[in-house]
Amino acid sequence: METMGLYWKRFAESATALANKYRYDPFFRTEVHVVALQAAFATVLLALMGTAYNILSNDVSNVILRGLAEGGQGKVPVALGASIVRQAQELRTHNFLTLAGLIIGQTALFGYIIARITLTPTRDALASQKQFIGNIAHELRTPLSVIKTNTEVALLDGNVNAELKMTLASNVEELDRISEIINNLLSLSALVKPERIEFANVDLSAVATDAVQKYSQLAKSGNHQVTLRKSPDAQVWGNATALTQIVGNLIKNALSYTPRGGHIRITVEPAPNNQIELLVQDSGIGIARKDLFRIFEPFYRADPSRTKSSGGSGLGLAIVSELIKMHQGKITIRSAVGRGTTVAVLFPGVRAHSIVGNEADLRDGLNEIAVDFSKR
Repeated sequence: METMGLYWKRFAESATALANKYRYDPFFRTEVHVVALQAAFATVLLALMGTAYNILSNDVSNVILRGLAEGGQGKVPVALGASIVRQAQELRTHNFLTLAGLIIGQTALFGYIIARITLTPTRDALASQKQFIGNIAHELRTPLSVIKTNTEVALLDGNVNAELKMTLASNVEELDRISEIINNLLSLSALVKPERIEFANVDLSAVATDAVQKYSQLAKSGNHQVTLRKSPDAQVWGNATALTQIVGNLIKNALSYTPRGGHIRITVEPAPNNQIELLVQDSGIGIARKDLFRIFEPFYRADPSRTKSSGGSGLGLAIVSELIKMHQGKITIRSAVGRGTTVAVLFPGVRAHSIVGNEADLRDGLNEIAVDFSKR
C-alpha cells in the first residue's frame, strides 16, 4: 500500500511538471499540439477509409442482389455476370476517387494547421525580439546624446591638451558609429509593422541628388569621383524616408568599400514594365561568391569586403532589402573580387514610361544575387 502511494505521488509530480512545462514553454506546447493534430489526422483518415469501405461493400452487395434478382427473371448468366463486374468496377473507381479527394483535402487542411501552430512561437519570438531591440535602442539614445554633447563641449575648451583632445575626438567618432547602429536597429524595429508607413509619389532623382550631397564629404575624404546621371521623370510610389535610407545606404557602402581614387556611378532612369531603376556601381574591392548570398543577413560581415575598419554596422543591406520588400521592388547585386560591385534596384513607377534604361557592362565572371519582392 505504501509502495502504491509512492507511485501515485511520483505520477502526480510528473503530471504537474508536464502541465507547468506545457503552460510556460511555448515550444513544448507546440510539440504537444502537433502530436495531437497528427493523431487526430490519423483518426480522420481511418474514419474516412472505414466509411469508404462500408459504402463500397454496401454498393457491391446491392449490385449483386440486383443481379441475382435479374437472373431470377431469366436474364442470360454470362451477360448478367459481365454487368455485375462492370458495375462493381465503376463503384470501385468512384469510391477510390472520392476517398483520394477527401484524403488530399484533409492532408492539406491538417498540414496548414500544423504549420501555423508550429511557426507561431517563432513568429512571436521574432516580433518580441524586434520589439525588445527597438525599446532598448530608444532607451540608449538619450544617454548617448548626453555623452556626445558633453564630449563635444569638452573639445571646445582651449586648455585641453592635444593627447586628451585626440582621445575625445575618437570618442565622438565612436559615439556617432553607435548612434548609426541604434538608428538602424530602430529602422528594423519599425519594419515589424510596415502598414503604418505612408506612401506617396516620390521623385527618386531628387532623393539620389540629396544623398550624393549628404555623403559628399565622405567622397572627398576618399578622393572618390562620384557621377550622378538622373532622369527628370523618375516618380516612384513609395515612402520618402525609406527611399532616402535605401539610396543613402547603397551610396555609403559604395564609398566605404572603394579604395582611394575610385569611381562611383549612380544612375536613376525609367525601366520597362512601369518601373524606375536605381543603379549604384563602384570600382571597389568587390564581394566574394561565398559571401554574396549572405550579405542581406543582419550583422553579417564578409572578409575582407566587410571589415570593421570600414565603419559599417552590418545592418545596412539587411534594412535595404526589407525596405525594398516593403516597396514590392527588386534588388540585384553583381560583384567580383577586385572588380567592384553593381547594385540595381527596381521600384514600381507612378505611370508608364517609354524610356528603357539598360546597363552596358559585361557580366562575364561576375557573381550575382537577385531578390524579387514584386507581385508580378
